[in-house]
Amino acid sequence: MIESYYDKTARIDRLTTTTGNKKEFTTHLASVSCHIQPIDDSNSQDIQGGFGRESLMFSGNVDIAEGDRVIIGSEEYRVVGTAALGLSGRVHRETRIRIFKSS
Repeated sequence: MIESYYDKTARIDRLTTTTGNKKEFTTHLASVSCHIQPIDDSNSQDIQGGFGRESLMFSGNVDIAEGDRVIIGSEEYRVVGTAALGLSGRVHRETRIRIFKSS
């Protein structure tokens, strides 16, 4: 069903604490099949004053949380929202991701 549209593979990185107070992103999920659809056709400003473009990522119902990083090819996105939703009796995940580009 919806899985037939998954045409990309993403890596999900999560913020972890290493030694002391040092924090870094490490691989949480190495290979997530997904589909990306742009939400915005231009860059928009977020509350912190950064500019970026948002997309919606559809995937299986995997463990993705706000603040995670999604890496697809050479692009890195930040997860700004995610929810598990049902469609025709099957659960999938819709994740709002934001890519930041310097102008």
